[in-house]
Amino acid sequence: MTAEPPRPHPPFAPATGLGRAAAAFPPLQGSAVPVAQERWERLVSTVTVPESPGEVWAALTDPERVAQWLAVCRGAWAVAGRESMLDFEDGEFFWCRTLAAVPPRAHTSGRLRLLWRWVGVGPATAVTWTIAPAGPMSGTGGCTVTVVEEAENPPSDWRSWNGMGWPGILDQLAAHLRTGTGWRWPWRRVGPYLQIPLPVSPYRAWQELTGPGGVQHWLQRSTGSLAPDEELTLVMGDASGTVRMRVTRMVDAAQEFPSYMPYLEFELRRPSWTAALGGRLWIEPAGLEGSLLQVCHFGWENLDIADPVTERKLLTGYWTAAAGRAHTLFLPQGAPAGPHGWSVSAAAAHPGSVPGMPGGAMAAMAGGAVPGMPPGTDPVEVREFLERAVGDLGAAMAGVLCALGVRLGLFTALAGGGPATPAELAERSGLSERYVTEWLRGLAAAGYVEHDPDDGRFTLPAAHAAVLAFEGSPFHMAPGYELLPPLAAAVDEVADVFRTGEGVARSAYADGLFTAMERMSATWLDGLLTDHWIPAVDGLLPALEKGGAVADIGCGGGRALLRMARAFENCRFTGYDLHGPNVRRAREAVAAAGLDGRVTVEEADAGGALAALAKKDGGPGGPLVLVTLFDVLHDVAAPEELLRTVREALAPHGTLLVLESLSADDPADNTGPQSTVLYATSTLYCLPTALADGAPGLGTLGLPPGRIRDLAEAAGFGRVEQVPTGNPFTALYALRP
Repeated sequence: MTAEPPRPHPPFAPATGLGRAAAAFPPLQGSAVPVAQERWERLVSTVTVPESPGEVWAALTDPERVAQWLAVCRGAWAVAGRESMLDFEDGEFFWCRTLAAVPPRAHTSGRLRLLWRWVGVGPATAVTWTIAPAGPMSGTGGCTVTVVEEAENPPSDWRSWNGMGWPGILDQLAAHLRTGTGWRWPWRRVGPYLQIPLPVSPYRAWQELTGPGGVQHWLQRSTGSLAPDEELTLVMGDASGTVRMRVTRMVDAAQEFPSYMPYLEFELRRPSWTAALGGRLWIEPAGLEGSLLQVCHFGWENLDIADPVTERKLLTGYWTAAAGRAHTLFLPQGAPAGPHGWSVSAAAAHPGSVPGMPGGAMAAMAGGAVPGMPPGTDPVEVREFLERAVGDLGAAMAGVLCALGVRLGLFTALAGGGPATPAELAERSGLSERYVTEWLRGLAAAGYVEHDPDDGRFTLPAAHAAVLAFEGSPFHMAPGYELLPPLAAAVDEVADVFRTGEGVARSAYADGLFTAMERMSATWLDGLLTDHWIPAVDGLLPALEKGGAVADIGCGGGRALLRMARAFENCRFTGYDLHGPNVRRAREAVAAAGLDGRVTVEEADAGGALAALAKKDGGPGGPLVLVTLFDVLHDVAAPEELLRTVREALAPHGTLLVLESLSADDPADNTGPQSTVLYATSTLYCLPTALADGAPGLGTLGLPPGRIRDLAEAAGFGRVEQVPTGNPFTALYALRP
């Protein structure tokens, strides 16, 4: 057998491609790029009014009322998931999408959250109205109205313009509530004002927009140019005729301190106007890859025209249409059609390209399809969500590194001994220097620890140490990271029951999960239960100081039992738990504390045990003065039945304390990292174990205030009070017979 002679290869084999080969041969020029987080800002304004939360909510959400003090509502105003318009009836408006509309209740704040865009084309900002009782338990009858507006990469004057505007809007609301009269403007001396986001840098955008071709396209120029003192004729569109524009000042990029951003000032004239209307057109950066073009007018009072609102509407319509035309200058181009068109890979250099995405994929997406992806996918949205996904994955990985640090005592060693090199921290903790080095570098990348390149030491900032290293801190969250390994270990078991709909027994979970839960709850039980929560419930503190019987249902390792037993020496305590390892740990803790005589722990169903006690008139300690259900009720097999049993076992003036995760009545309002943590815990533990016990499977966030009140009323409780907890994860309720 003879060997086949080698075949010549083309300079670039099809499998390799010219683009890939060229990427490995960069041009002889600088390749550094800026790296920065996207800038965001937040404005907070507030006012206190004597009216009730319900009255304020009506003025904020009833379209007829809103029209009297703010703007005319068009569409489904203040309806979650719907879009609407706040129309100022002078050409300008907010286009809104309501994200949440939660009316205030007896003990909870109302919240209206929306996204809006000025005249429908400006960048979206988030606006959240919160209506909260002005005094504890709404005893004053008034309320506080707070508005928070959040923006990403807003213009430099956003804080002054919007920040000064919000107090005026709140004053209009307060005046309407006080007098019942309308107090809003039909039109304004300044405007229309537009913001036009563009997907390219400000210098690139300005060059395209002010060039002859760009001016003709987006400004609809029929004659003239942007040269100072030369007049342009602009076609306004429809039947509204033309407008003459004269540039009075043109400042190019890098010419004027302090911003060095380009701008131009101009005058507009229409045949029906007796004078010129002033205007300004300018551009600002919006992040690293975008810009914000802005235009504003002033001097309407000088025009001496009979109907300024009509002219203002025409001008707003012109600039809104111009915004759309400006966008088309920067749209990604589709794939070429024909052998002599531009190369598909050239799309990678297009202003709308996505960094890190192959040029061919970009062009194909712009053309409407790419293998394995939905047709018509927006490449900018892909990039934005990709960044979000990478950020979330990085946060998850940082969480695992934190779990290691908590288990090995690295945070405590770093906080206690001060800044350290990897070798110094390894010596303090008795661990391997190489592993400690990698751990420190990873958490420095995540921003948890700080690194000084001059001396090579790593520091745990004091604010971070309060969360990660000091167990006595009210903000201690380190045990939360210890939940990650045992919950992750249960993924296979939970994946199986996803298919069958069954549950997972508690015995399938590692003991480390229950000790982590106990340590996590210790952050508020140790620091808040006896010093703040119990004294906040009217009459409960003197009742416990006098003495009586107390039951803790679902006592876990006995943390709350021991805390209360040390504080109230005249009481006898009984803890109930169904999980054997928890009961053993609780009994050991009771014995170690020397409280065997006043504290007992039973491995039993609390419902049956309390029913038996009720028949014996409360047992040896008499009727129960206090029963606690800390993070338990959402897991029990029959919540209403258990509450009814507790009601019967309580003394006439007894109290049931129910602690649950802080949850909104509408699940759609449970958003953000806090809710994500709680939903993940529910999916991996609370829901599977509850279903295994034959419970309805309410979930960690399954008992919001409204549901708690419904269950309490059905069980025969006469009063339900929500007790301030001072904790962002928990809600506490005091139920009385």
